[in-house]
Amino acid sequence: MFPAISMKRWDIKQSDLSRQKYLSDSLSISPIISQLLINRGMQDIDKAMAFLNSDISELYNPFLMEGMHEAVSRIKNAIDKKEKILIHGDYDTDGVTATVLLFFTLQEFGVEPAYYIPDRITEGYGLGANGVEEAVRIEADLVITVDCGISSHKEVDALNKNGIDVIITDHHQPPKILPNAYAIINPLQEMCAYPDKNLSGVSVTFKLCQALSSELNNRNFWKHLDIVALGTISDVAPVLGENRILVKEGLKLLKNSGSNKGIRALIEVSGIKKDKIGAFEIGFILGPRINAAGRLGSAGTAVELLLTDNDKRAGELAKKLNEANQERQRIEKSTLKEAISKIERDINFKDHKVIVLHNEDWHAGVMGIVASRISDRFNRPAILISTKDGIGRGSGRSIENFHLFEALSNCEGFLKEYGGHQYACGLTILEENLSGFIKLINELANNTMTKEDLVQSLDIDMDIDLSSLDYKIAEDIAGLEPFGEGNPEPVFCSRGLKLSRPVRVLKGEHIKFQITDGNKNFEAIGFGMAKDGDIELTLRNYPSFDMAYTVSINNWQGANTIQLKIEDIKPS
Repeated sequence: MFPAISMKRWDIKQSDLSRQKYLSDSLSISPIISQLLINRGMQDIDKAMAFLNSDISELYNPFLMEGMHEAVSRIKNAIDKKEKILIHGDYDTDGVTATVLLFFTLQEFGVEPAYYIPDRITEGYGLGANGVEEAVRIEADLVITVDCGISSHKEVDALNKNGIDVIITDHHQPPKILPNAYAIINPLQEMCAYPDKNLSGVSVTFKLCQALSSELNNRNFWKHLDIVALGTISDVAPVLGENRILVKEGLKLLKNSGSNKGIRALIEVSGIKKDKIGAFEIGFILGPRINAAGRLGSAGTAVELLLTDNDKRAGELAKKLNEANQERQRIEKSTLKEAISKIERDINFKDHKVIVLHNEDWHAGVMGIVASRISDRFNRPAILISTKDGIGRGSGRSIENFHLFEALSNCEGFLKEYGGHQYACGLTILEENLSGFIKLINELANNTMTKEDLVQSLDIDMDIDLSSLDYKIAEDIAGLEPFGEGNPEPVFCSRGLKLSRPVRVLKGEHIKFQITDGNKNFEAIGFGMAKDGDIELTLRNYPSFDMAYTVSINNWQGANTIQLKIEDIKPS
C-alpha cells in the first residue's frame, strides 16, 4: 500500500460564477482574478476597483476618528507652548515604528520629544509604573501612547495626578470602561464611527500624524510610509483597506533610495536585494530583526536605528540587531525543543485542546514565537508562560475557531493582566493560579471547539484546470500584492496531474519537478519537503495526484517562467 501523504483538510471556496462574470465583464479581468477578489470580500465594482487601485487619495479623513479633534488640539497647544512631550511606545516592531513615526512628525513642528519603551522582560507590555516614573522624572506635560495604553487605567490616573495629560493611540480591544485620558484614538472604541477597524498600531499613529500635519500645513510625514509598512506587516495586521494602501506605498519607498537610512542598513546586513522587498521580506527577515532588540534586551536599539541620520551609525546598529536576531533564533530553537518534550510528557490531547506550558528557565522574549510554532504544528491554541519569583508572563497564539482574547476575558479571575485579540495574546499570572487557569481555559475550549476545528486545514481559493494558467494570469495574480493577513497569497488546486520530469532534491531540503495535465507543463517546487520521504515516494508511485499550490513568476538569468510553489499533495 502506498503511503497517505496529507492529513490536511482542503477547504475549497465555492466559486460564484454569476458574480465572476459580472466582475470580469465590468473590469475586463479574467474569471480567476474575479473569483480571487470575491474571496477577499470585493464583491461589487467599487470595492474591487478600490482594491486593485489602492490609491492614497482613497484614505479616509483622519478626523472621522473618535478623539482625533481633541488630540490634535492638545498637541497643537503643546507645540505652541513648547511643552515637554513624552512618546510612550511598545517593544515590538509595531510599537517601535509607531514611536519613530510620531517622533519624526513632532520634530517637523520644532518639538524635540522624549520617548520611552518598556523592557519586555522586567516591565512587560504597555504603559506601566516605570513609564509613569519616567514622565514625572523628565517633567513631561503631555504623554502620547502609541500601540498601547487602552487598558492602563491606574497609570493614566497616576499621570493625571501629577498634572500630566495623556493621549492614548492604540488598536487593541478596548475594555468596557476606558482610561480617564485627555483623548483616546482607537477605531475599535464603541463610539468611534471610523470606517476602517483593522488598523495596526503604527497605522493609527499615522492617522494622528496625518491629522496633525493637515492642521499645520506640513506634508513631510508622507516620506515615512516605509516605516508604516514595516510596522503594519510585522504586526500581521490585515493588508486590506487603509493598511493595504499604506503598505503598498511604503513598499515603493523601500525599493528606492528615499527610504529610511536605518531600514536601508538593515536591508543590507540582511542580504536582501532591494528590488525584491515585499511583504514576505518584511514579515520574515526585517521585522524579526527589529523585534529581536525588544525580545532579548532593550528595544531602544531598534528605535535609535530608525531615527539615526548617520549612515555609519545605522550600519553599526543594524549589525547589532542582526546579531541579536541570531541569538534569538538560538534561544527559540532550544525553547521549542524543550516545549515539544513537555508536550510529549505532560499533554493529553484528548483533554487539552489548549496547550498551556510553563517553565522557570524560559526566556520571556521568545514565548510568542514558540507559541506560534507549537500552534502551527499541533493546530490548537498554545500559550507559553515564563515564571519567575512567583509571577508568570506569557504569550499565546490561536487557531481560527478559538477567540483567544474572549477566552482570557472569561478567565480574568485567574489573571493579573491580559490583552490581545482573536489570534494572539499576552498575559501576566500568579504562579499559584496556573493550574486553575489551565483547567478553566480547557473547559471553555471543550465547550466551544469541535474535533474538526483541530484538524489542520488548507484554505484554497479555486479548483482550476492546470491548463488555464498562463503568463498573463500569473502577472495579474502578482498585481494583487502585497499579500498578508486578510489578503493571503492565492492558493489553487488542480487534479489528475502527472510527473513530466523526475523529482530532484535540492540542498537536501527542497524538491523540484515538472508536472503536466496532458496539455501544459509547469515547474513545481516544494520548499522543505525533501524531509518528508512520503511525498517523494508518493510522487514516484501514484499514477496521478492532486496538488495545491501558489503561482509566481520566477526570474532566472533574465528569463521569466511560471513557477508553482507546492502547498500540499494528495493522491488523485
